[in-house]
Amino acid sequence: MTVRASSAARRLAAVLLASAWLVGGQEAAAQPRLNSIAVSSPASGDTFQAGETITVTVGFDRNTRQEGSCQTPGVQPTILRLQVQIGTETRDFHCAGNATRASIPFSYVVDATDMDADGISIRDGALVDGVLRGTGPANPSAIRTIPTSQEVVNSASYKVDGTLGPPGVLGVALKSPVLGDTYERGEVIEATVTFTQAVDVTGTPQLALNIATNTRQATYARGTGTTALVFTYTVVTADVDNNGLSIGTSALALNSGTINVAGGTTNALLTLRYLAITDSSDHKVNGGTLTPTAVSDVSITSTPATADSDIYLLGENIDVTVTFNRAVNVVTTGGTPQLALTLGSGTQHAAYTSGTGTTALVFRHAVAAGDWDYDGISVGSGALTLNSGAINDARSATTAASLGLGTNAIDNDAGHKVATEPVVSNWSANVPGDWTLGVGGTFERGEDIEVTVLFNQPVHVTGTPQLELGIG
Repeated sequence: MTVRASSAARRLAAVLLASAWLVGGQEAAAQPRLNSIAVSSPASGDTFQAGETITVTVGFDRNTRQEGSCQTPGVQPTILRLQVQIGTETRDFHCAGNATRASIPFSYVVDATDMDADGISIRDGALVDGVLRGTGPANPSAIRTIPTSQEVVNSASYKVDGTLGPPGVLGVALKSPVLGDTYERGEVIEATVTFTQAVDVTGTPQLALNIATNTRQATYARGTGTTALVFTYTVVTADVDNNGLSIGTSALALNSGTINVAGGTTNALLTLRYLAITDSSDHKVNGGTLTPTAVSDVSITSTPATADSDIYLLGENIDVTVTFNRAVNVVTTGGTPQLALTLGSGTQHAAYTSGTGTTALVFRHAVAAGDWDYDGISVGSGALTLNSGAINDARSATTAASLGLGTNAIDNDAGHKVATEPVVSNWSANVPGDWTLGVGGTFERGEDIEVTVLFNQPVHVTGTPQLELGIG
Protein backbone atom coordinates (compact mmCIF):
# COMPACT_ATOMS: atom_id res chain seq x y z
CA MET A 1 0.00 0.00 0.00
CA THR A 2 1.36 3.38 -0.88
CA VAL A 3 0.93 6.19 1.63
CA ARG A 4 0.96 9.66 0.17
CA ALA A 5 1.55 12.72 2.23
CA SER A 6 -0.99 15.41 2.03
CA SER A 7 -0.14 18.53 0.14
CA ALA A 8 -0.02 20.44 3.45
CA ALA A 9 2.55 18.02 4.88
CA ARG A 10 4.69 18.29 1.78
CA ARG A 11 4.67 22.07 2.00
CA LEU A 12 5.68 21.91 5.70
CA ALA A 13 8.58 19.58 4.94
CA ALA A 14 9.82 21.88 2.22
CA VAL A 15 9.75 24.84 4.55
CA LEU A 16 11.67 22.94 7.24
CA LEU A 17 14.28 21.77 4.73
CA ALA A 18 14.77 25.29 3.42
CA SER A 19 15.14 26.66 6.93
CA ALA A 20 17.74 24.01 7.83
CA TRP A 21 19.70 24.81 4.69
CA LEU A 22 19.60 28.53 5.44
CA VAL A 23 20.79 28.11 9.04
CA GLY A 24 23.52 25.69 8.03
CA GLY A 25 24.69 28.01 5.31
CA GLN A 26 24.88 30.91 7.70
CA GLU A 27 26.82 28.78 10.17
CA ALA A 28 29.23 27.71 7.45
CA ALA A 29 29.74 31.28 6.32
CA ALA A 30 30.08 32.88 9.79
CA GLN A 31 33.57 34.04 10.83
CA PRO A 32 34.92 32.71 14.14
CA ARG A 33 35.26 35.68 16.47
CA LEU A 34 37.82 35.96 19.28
CA ASN A 35 35.89 36.43 22.51
CA SER A 36 38.15 35.55 25.45
CA ILE A 37 41.72 35.65 26.78
CA ALA A 38 42.64 33.52 29.82
CA VAL A 39 46.09 33.47 31.47
CA SER A 40 47.34 30.64 33.66
CA SER A 41 48.34 31.47 37.22
CA PRO A 42 51.96 31.47 38.47
CA ALA A 43 52.99 28.39 40.43
CA SER A 44 53.66 30.61 43.43
CA GLY A 45 52.12 33.98 44.28
CA ASP A 46 51.69 36.46 41.45
CA THR A 47 55.06 36.08 39.70
CA PHE A 48 56.24 33.68 37.02
CA GLN A 49 59.85 32.56 37.54
CA ALA A 50 62.62 31.38 35.21
CA GLY A 51 61.79 28.05 33.58
CA GLU A 52 58.08 28.37 34.39
CA THR A 53 55.52 28.04 31.59
CA ILE A 54 52.98 30.80 31.00
CA THR A 55 49.89 29.57 29.12
CA VAL A 56 47.45 31.96 27.48
CA THR A 57 44.24 30.41 26.11
CA VAL A 58 42.60 32.31 23.26
CA GLY A 59 38.88 31.52 22.92
CA PHE A 60 36.60 31.90 19.88
CA ASP A 61 32.82 31.78 19.64
CA ARG A 62 33.00 28.72 17.37
CA ASN A 63 35.49 26.14 16.15
CA THR A 64 38.55 27.20 14.19
CA ARG A 65 41.22 25.42 12.24
CA GLN A 66 44.56 26.60 10.94
CA GLU A 67 46.67 26.05 7.86
CA GLY A 68 49.73 23.96 8.62
CA SER A 69 50.49 23.51 12.32
CA CYS A 70 51.71 25.66 15.18
CA GLN A 71 55.25 24.69 14.26
CA THR A 72 55.03 24.28 10.47
CA PRO A 73 53.71 27.09 8.26
CA GLY A 74 50.90 26.36 5.85
CA VAL A 75 49.86 28.76 3.10
CA GLN A 76 51.23 31.67 5.16
CA PRO A 77 55.06 31.50 5.36
CA THR A 78 54.98 32.31 9.09
CA ILE A 79 53.37 30.43 11.95
CA LEU A 80 50.52 31.50 14.19
CA ARG A 81 51.80 33.34 17.27
CA LEU A 82 50.51 35.33 20.22
CA GLN A 83 52.72 38.32 21.03
CA VAL A 84 52.79 39.19 24.72
CA GLN A 85 54.45 42.24 26.25
CA ILE A 86 56.83 41.26 29.09
CA GLY A 87 58.46 44.38 30.46
CA THR A 88 59.97 46.23 27.49
CA GLU A 89 60.18 43.11 25.34
CA THR A 90 57.64 41.44 23.05
CA ARG A 91 57.74 37.67 23.44
CA ASP A 92 56.23 35.13 21.02
CA PHE A 93 53.91 32.56 22.59
CA HIS A 94 53.38 29.43 20.48
CA CYS A 95 50.53 26.94 20.26
CA ALA A 96 50.63 23.16 19.82
CA GLY A 97 48.98 20.97 17.15
CA ASN A 98 46.41 22.07 14.58
CA ALA A 99 43.20 20.40 15.76
CA THR A 100 39.77 21.88 15.13
CA ARG A 101 38.97 23.78 18.31
CA ALA A 102 37.30 26.83 19.76
CA SER A 103 40.07 27.44 22.33
CA ILE A 104 43.75 27.63 21.37
CA PRO A 105 46.38 27.50 24.14
CA PHE A 106 49.63 29.45 23.55
CA SER A 107 52.60 28.86 25.84
CA TYR A 108 55.99 30.39 26.66
CA VAL A 109 58.78 29.36 29.04
CA VAL A 110 60.10 32.28 31.09
CA ASP A 111 63.70 33.18 30.27
CA ALA A 112 66.28 34.44 32.75
CA THR A 113 66.33 37.76 30.91
CA ASP A 114 62.57 38.32 31.34
CA MET A 115 61.45 40.94 33.85
CA ASP A 116 58.07 42.64 34.32
CA ALA A 117 57.34 44.09 37.74
CA ASP A 118 54.03 45.61 36.58
CA GLY A 119 52.61 42.48 34.96
CA ILE A 120 52.32 41.23 31.38
CA SER A 121 50.13 42.83 28.72
CA ILE A 122 48.11 41.29 25.88
CA ARG A 123 46.50 43.91 23.68
CA ASP A 124 44.50 43.94 20.50
CA GLY A 125 46.67 42.85 17.57
CA ALA A 126 48.59 40.31 19.64
CA LEU A 127 47.43 37.29 17.60
CA VAL A 128 49.56 37.43 14.47
CA ASP A 129 50.57 35.53 11.33
CA GLY A 130 49.51 32.04 10.28
CA VAL A 131 46.13 31.31 8.66
CA LEU A 132 43.17 30.78 11.01
CA ARG A 133 39.73 29.93 9.55
CA GLY A 134 36.30 28.66 10.41
CA THR A 135 35.38 25.00 9.89
CA GLY A 136 32.52 25.34 7.41
CA PRO A 137 32.73 24.82 3.65
CA ALA A 138 33.27 28.54 3.11
CA ASN A 139 36.38 28.57 5.31
CA PRO A 140 35.90 32.16 6.52
CA SER A 141 38.90 33.82 8.13
CA ALA A 142 38.73 34.21 11.89
CA ILE A 143 38.24 37.67 13.38
CA ARG A 144 41.23 38.18 15.66
CA THR A 145 40.25 41.46 17.27
CA ILE A 146 40.65 41.24 21.06
CA PRO A 147 37.69 42.92 22.78
CA THR A 148 38.70 45.71 25.14
CA SER A 149 37.12 43.79 28.00
CA GLN A 150 39.46 40.86 27.33
CA GLU A 151 42.73 42.79 26.96
CA VAL A 152 45.34 42.17 29.65
CA VAL A 153 47.16 45.40 30.56
CA ASN A 154 49.97 45.36 33.14
CA SER A 155 48.14 42.76 35.17
CA ALA A 156 49.58 42.61 38.69
CA SER A 157 48.41 39.00 38.87
CA TYR A 158 50.87 37.98 36.17
CA LYS A 159 54.27 39.50 36.97
CA VAL A 160 57.53 38.01 35.66
CA ASP A 161 60.98 37.79 37.27
CA GLY A 162 63.55 35.67 35.44
CA THR A 163 66.08 36.07 38.25
CA LEU A 164 63.89 33.91 40.49
CA GLY A 165 63.78 30.13 40.27
CA PRO A 166 66.72 28.14 38.89
CA PRO A 167 69.85 30.00 37.73
CA GLY A 168 69.61 31.19 34.14
CA VAL A 169 71.93 32.91 31.70
CA LEU A 170 71.81 36.72 31.84
CA GLY A 171 74.60 37.51 29.40
CA VAL A 172 77.42 36.29 27.16
CA ALA A 173 80.49 38.46 26.57
CA LEU A 174 83.57 37.90 24.44
CA LYS A 175 86.94 39.28 25.51
CA SER A 176 88.34 41.48 22.76
CA PRO A 177 91.23 40.26 20.59
CA VAL A 178 94.64 41.45 21.78
CA LEU A 179 95.20 43.39 18.56
CA GLY A 180 92.40 45.09 16.65
CA ASP A 181 89.32 43.01 15.90
CA THR A 182 90.90 39.66 14.98
CA TYR A 183 92.02 36.67 17.02
CA GLU A 184 95.26 35.20 15.66
CA ARG A 185 96.88 31.78 15.75
CA GLY A 186 97.61 30.66 19.30
CA GLU A 187 95.42 33.39 20.80
CA VAL A 188 92.89 32.40 23.43
CA ILE A 189 89.24 33.29 22.77
CA GLU A 190 87.63 33.92 26.15
CA ALA A 191 83.85 33.97 26.60
CA THR A 192 82.18 34.81 29.92
CA VAL A 193 78.70 33.42 30.59
CA THR A 194 76.92 35.29 33.39
CA PHE A 195 74.12 33.65 35.41
CA THR A 196 71.36 35.16 37.54
CA GLN A 197 72.74 33.36 40.60
CA ALA A 198 76.05 31.86 41.68
CA VAL A 199 76.56 28.36 40.30
CA ASP A 200 78.78 25.37 41.04
CA VAL A 201 80.46 23.54 38.16
CA THR A 202 81.66 19.95 37.91
CA GLY A 203 83.32 18.35 34.91
CA THR A 204 84.02 20.38 31.79
CA PRO A 205 80.95 22.07 30.30
CA GLN A 206 81.42 23.56 26.83
CA LEU A 207 80.35 26.60 24.85
CA ALA A 208 80.12 26.09 21.07
CA LEU A 209 81.77 28.80 18.97
CA ASN A 210 80.82 28.98 15.29
CA ILE A 211 83.94 29.95 13.34
CA ALA A 212 82.82 30.19 9.72
CA THR A 213 81.42 26.71 8.95
CA ASN A 214 83.26 25.00 11.80
CA THR A 215 82.04 24.52 15.36
CA ARG A 216 84.77 24.82 17.98
CA GLN A 217 84.18 23.97 21.62
CA ALA A 218 85.35 26.48 24.20
CA THR A 219 85.83 24.56 27.44
CA TYR A 220 85.01 25.67 30.96
CA ALA A 221 88.08 27.26 32.57
CA ARG A 222 87.07 28.94 35.82
CA GLY A 223 84.33 30.63 37.83
CA THR A 224 82.66 27.92 39.90
CA GLY A 225 80.98 29.34 42.98
CA THR A 226 80.33 32.69 41.25
CA THR A 227 77.85 34.07 38.73
CA ALA A 228 80.44 34.32 35.91
CA LEU A 229 81.80 31.22 34.16
CA VAL A 230 84.72 31.61 31.75
CA PHE A 231 85.13 29.37 28.69
CA THR A 232 88.29 29.37 26.55
CA TYR A 233 89.39 28.16 23.12
CA THR A 234 92.82 28.51 21.48
CA VAL A 235 92.83 29.48 17.80
CA VAL A 236 94.51 27.04 15.39
CA THR A 237 95.79 27.63 11.86
CA ALA A 238 92.61 26.33 10.19
CA ASP A 239 90.37 28.78 12.02
CA VAL A 240 89.36 31.63 9.69
CA ASP A 241 86.19 33.73 9.96
CA ASN A 242 86.30 37.12 8.27
CA ASN A 243 82.70 37.91 9.21
CA GLY A 244 83.21 37.30 12.91
CA LEU A 245 82.44 34.30 15.09
CA SER A 246 78.93 33.56 16.34
CA ILE A 247 77.37 31.78 19.30
CA GLY A 248 74.00 30.03 18.96
CA THR A 249 71.08 29.83 21.37
CA SER A 250 71.93 26.22 22.28
CA ALA A 251 75.70 26.71 22.47
CA LEU A 252 76.05 26.00 26.19
CA ALA A 253 76.22 22.27 26.96
CA LEU A 254 77.10 20.21 30.04
CA ASN A 255 79.35 17.71 28.22
CA SER A 256 78.66 15.19 31.03
CA GLY A 257 79.41 17.84 33.65
CA THR A 258 76.98 19.84 35.78
CA ILE A 259 76.05 23.47 36.38
CA ASN A 260 73.90 23.77 39.49
CA VAL A 261 72.82 26.51 41.86
CA ALA A 262 75.68 27.16 44.29
CA GLY A 263 75.45 24.87 47.29
CA GLY A 264 72.45 22.99 45.87
CA THR A 265 71.29 20.50 43.28
CA THR A 266 68.96 22.63 41.16
CA ASN A 267 70.10 22.51 37.54
CA ALA A 268 70.82 25.80 35.82
CA LEU A 269 68.91 26.74 32.68
CA LEU A 270 71.36 26.66 29.78
CA THR A 271 69.48 28.38 26.95
CA LEU A 272 70.89 31.55 25.40
CA ARG A 273 67.51 32.24 23.78
CA TYR A 274 67.91 36.01 23.48
CA LEU A 275 71.69 36.19 23.92
CA ALA A 276 72.99 34.56 20.75
CA ILE A 277 75.86 36.38 19.04
CA THR A 278 75.65 36.62 15.24
CA ASP A 279 78.77 37.22 13.14
CA SER A 280 80.42 39.64 15.54
CA SER A 281 82.58 41.89 13.36
CA ASP A 282 84.61 42.90 16.42
CA HIS A 283 85.63 39.28 16.91
CA LYS A 284 87.00 37.97 13.63
CA VAL A 285 89.35 34.98 13.48
CA ASN A 286 92.45 34.39 11.36
CA GLY A 287 94.55 31.44 12.42
CA GLY A 288 96.90 32.05 9.51
CA THR A 289 98.13 35.30 11.04
CA LEU A 290 100.79 35.68 13.72
CA THR A 291 101.63 39.33 14.33
CA PRO A 292 105.09 39.67 15.92
CA THR A 293 105.09 40.36 19.63
CA ALA A 294 106.74 43.72 20.34
CA VAL A 295 107.19 46.32 23.06
CA SER A 296 104.27 48.76 23.29
CA ASP A 297 105.27 50.78 26.37
CA VAL A 298 108.10 51.39 28.84
CA SER A 299 107.58 53.22 32.12
CA ILE A 300 109.29 53.66 35.48
CA THR A 301 106.62 52.31 37.84
CA SER A 302 108.33 52.68 41.22
CA THR A 303 108.49 55.85 43.32
CA PRO A 304 111.27 57.14 45.61
CA ALA A 305 110.81 56.15 49.25
CA THR A 306 110.99 59.70 50.58
CA ALA A 307 107.61 61.41 50.50
CA ASP A 308 107.23 64.19 47.92
CA SER A 309 110.65 63.41 46.51
CA ASP A 310 111.69 62.51 42.98
CA ILE A 311 115.12 61.21 43.99
CA TYR A 312 116.03 57.58 44.63
CA LEU A 313 118.57 57.16 47.44
CA LEU A 314 121.12 54.48 48.20
CA GLY A 315 119.51 51.03 48.43
CA GLU A 316 116.14 52.02 46.99
CA ASN A 317 114.63 49.94 44.16
CA ILE A 318 114.05 51.36 40.71
CA ASP A 319 111.36 49.32 38.91
CA VAL A 320 110.82 49.67 35.17
CA THR A 321 107.88 47.91 33.48
CA VAL A 322 108.23 46.87 29.85
CA THR A 323 104.83 46.18 28.28
CA PHE A 324 104.37 44.03 25.17
CA ASN A 325 101.44 43.98 22.76
CA ARG A 326 100.87 40.30 23.61
CA ALA A 327 101.62 38.01 26.52
CA VAL A 328 105.20 36.72 26.67
CA ASN A 329 106.98 33.91 28.48
CA VAL A 330 110.37 34.58 30.07
CA VAL A 331 112.97 31.81 30.21
CA THR A 332 115.75 32.26 32.78
CA THR A 333 117.40 28.83 32.76
CA GLY A 334 120.38 30.13 30.76
CA GLY A 335 120.40 33.69 32.06
CA THR A 336 118.17 36.56 33.16
CA PRO A 337 117.02 39.22 30.70
CA GLN A 338 118.03 42.72 31.69
CA LEU A 339 117.29 46.37 30.96
CA ALA A 340 120.10 48.94 30.77
CA LEU A 341 119.44 52.12 32.77
CA THR A 342 121.48 55.20 31.93
CA LEU A 343 122.32 56.97 35.21
CA GLY A 344 124.30 60.13 34.47
CA SER A 345 127.32 59.06 32.49
CA GLY A 346 127.14 55.45 33.70
CA THR A 347 125.00 52.38 32.97
CA GLN A 348 123.38 50.00 35.43
CA HIS A 349 121.41 46.88 34.49
CA ALA A 350 117.98 46.24 35.95
CA ALA A 351 117.32 42.50 36.08
CA TYR A 352 114.02 40.83 35.15
CA THR A 353 111.99 40.07 38.30
CA SER A 354 108.39 39.18 37.37
CA GLY A 355 105.64 39.08 34.73
CA THR A 356 106.14 35.93 32.66
CA GLY A 357 102.88 34.79 31.06
CA THR A 358 101.55 38.35 30.93
CA THR A 359 102.14 41.42 28.77
CA ALA A 360 104.03 43.36 31.49
CA LEU A 361 107.59 42.46 32.56
CA VAL A 362 109.18 44.17 35.57
CA PHE A 363 112.92 44.92 35.74
CA ARG A 364 114.58 46.10 38.99
CA HIS A 365 117.79 47.84 40.01
CA ALA A 366 118.78 48.66 43.61
CA VAL A 367 120.56 52.01 43.77
CA ALA A 368 124.22 51.38 44.56
CA ALA A 369 127.06 53.61 45.80
CA GLY A 370 128.24 55.88 43.02
CA ASP A 371 124.87 55.91 41.16
CA TRP A 372 124.05 59.48 40.22
CA ASP A 373 121.64 61.13 37.79
CA TYR A 374 120.18 64.49 38.66
CA ASP A 375 118.69 65.03 35.17
CA GLY A 376 116.56 61.89 35.39
CA ILE A 377 116.90 58.22 34.45
CA SER A 378 117.13 57.31 30.75
CA VAL A 379 116.33 53.99 29.01
CA GLY A 380 117.64 53.70 25.46
CA SER A 381 115.89 52.06 22.52
CA GLY A 382 118.29 49.09 22.63
CA ALA A 383 118.30 48.74 26.42
CA LEU A 384 116.44 45.40 26.61
CA THR A 385 118.71 42.39 26.18
CA LEU A 386 118.31 38.64 26.80
CA ASN A 387 121.57 38.05 28.69
CA SER A 388 121.43 34.35 27.64
CA GLY A 389 117.78 34.14 28.71
CA ALA A 390 114.73 34.29 26.43
CA ILE A 391 111.52 36.30 25.96
CA ASN A 392 109.11 34.41 23.69
CA ASP A 393 105.62 34.97 22.35
CA ALA A 394 103.29 33.10 24.74
CA ARG A 395 101.50 31.61 21.71
CA SER A 396 104.65 29.83 20.53
CA ALA A 397 107.46 28.48 22.68
CA THR A 398 109.99 29.09 19.89
CA THR A 399 108.90 32.49 18.55
CA ALA A 400 111.04 35.22 20.10
CA ALA A 401 109.53 38.59 20.94
CA SER A 402 110.96 41.72 19.38
CA LEU A 403 113.11 43.54 21.97
CA GLY A 404 113.49 47.01 20.47
CA LEU A 405 111.93 49.82 22.52
CA GLY A 406 111.69 52.23 19.58
CA THR A 407 109.75 55.38 20.45
CA ASN A 408 109.01 53.96 23.91
CA ALA A 409 112.57 54.75 25.05
CA ILE A 410 112.86 57.11 28.03
CA ASP A 411 115.02 60.24 27.89
CA ASN A 412 115.97 61.91 31.20
CA ASP A 413 112.79 61.29 33.18
CA ALA A 414 112.87 64.28 35.57
CA GLY A 415 110.42 62.59 37.90
CA HIS A 416 112.92 59.83 38.64
CA LYS A 417 116.38 61.05 39.62
CA VAL A 418 119.16 59.26 41.51
CA ALA A 419 121.57 60.51 44.17
CA THR A 420 123.56 58.37 46.56
CA GLU A 421 125.04 61.50 48.23
CA PRO A 422 123.08 64.44 49.66
CA VAL A 423 122.32 67.22 47.18
CA VAL A 424 120.72 70.62 47.63
CA SER A 425 117.07 70.45 46.63
CA ASN A 426 115.99 74.00 47.63
CA TRP A 427 116.85 77.04 49.73
CA SER A 428 115.11 80.00 51.42
CA ALA A 429 116.13 83.24 53.22
CA ASN A 430 114.60 85.40 55.92
CA VAL A 431 113.21 88.83 55.12
CA PRO A 432 114.48 92.26 56.22
CA GLY A 433 113.00 93.80 59.34
CA ASP A 434 111.35 96.60 57.36
CA TRP A 435 109.94 94.23 54.78
CA THR A 436 106.50 95.27 53.50
CA LEU A 437 104.21 93.08 51.41
CA GLY A 438 104.42 94.17 47.80
CA VAL A 439 107.28 96.62 48.48
CA GLY A 440 110.07 94.55 49.96
CA GLY A 441 112.77 95.83 52.29
CA THR A 442 116.48 96.29 52.98
CA PHE A 443 118.80 94.54 55.42
CA GLU A 444 120.45 97.21 57.58
CA ARG A 445 123.71 97.26 59.56
CA GLY A 446 123.61 94.70 62.35
CA GLU A 447 120.68 92.81 60.93
CA ASP A 448 121.12 89.03 60.39
CA ILE A 449 120.71 87.46 56.94
CA GLU A 450 119.57 83.89 57.47
CA VAL A 451 119.61 81.34 54.61
CA THR A 452 118.15 77.83 54.98
CA VAL A 453 119.55 75.16 52.65
CA LEU A 454 117.38 72.04 52.01
CA PHE A 455 118.94 68.70 51.10
CA ASN A 456 117.31 65.66 49.51
CA GLN A 457 118.15 63.56 52.58
CA PRO A 458 119.22 64.06 56.19
CA VAL A 459 122.81 65.31 56.58
CA HIS A 460 125.31 65.30 59.45
CA VAL A 461 127.39 68.52 59.80
CA THR A 462 130.91 68.76 61.24
CA GLY A 463 133.05 71.88 61.42
CA THR A 464 131.74 75.23 60.20
CA PRO A 465 130.54 75.08 56.56
CA GLN A 466 130.00 78.46 54.92
CA LEU A 467 127.64 79.81 52.27
CA GLU A 468 128.96 82.50 49.98
CA LEU A 469 126.52 85.36 49.42
CA GLY A 470 126.81 87.74 46.52
CA ILE A 471 126.04 91.26 47.86
CA GLY A 472 126.11 94.14 45.45
